[in-house]
Amino acid sequence: MNDFMNKDDKNDVILGTAAHELEQMVEQVCELIGTPLPETTELQRQVLAAFGFGAVYSITHRDRLAEAQAHALSIRMLIKPFNYSEQQAVDFADDLIRVASNEKTHPVMNTIIHRGINGHIQFTQEDFEALARNIQEILAAVQEQS
Repeated sequence: MNDFMNKDDKNDVILGTAAHELEQMVEQVCELIGTPLPETTELQRQVLAAFGFGAVYSITHRDRLAEAQAHALSIRMLIKPFNYSEQQAVDFADDLIRVASNEKTHPVMNTIIHRGINGHIQFTQEDFEALARNIQEILAAVQEQS
């Protein structure tokens, strides 16, 4: 069947599968913190989005996605499930890329992104206890700082 799919169709399938995986992870994380995504504060939503961006990086590495695919996946994740507008998602994705590339830009956000990489591994291994601890520690630390 793959012989009949063009490159764009394969790309759509890969990104669609990855986007679905991210949505499931975000849903699981929200369940673990006991707060549905629509009920999170803006700060919590930003933290969860940065954590999710770490998962994007993990998926990108695992699936050997191209830079353009990773960027598209980041934007897609910020639009759905996080409900940012398209322009907000593009701007936020660019900020997350900048932060992930240079720890000194925003050390706290960089740490959250890297914890999200670990969180994705915990999610795929169904280690929900560790995933819950991971995200709860981050949220507690961020709440203390604000």
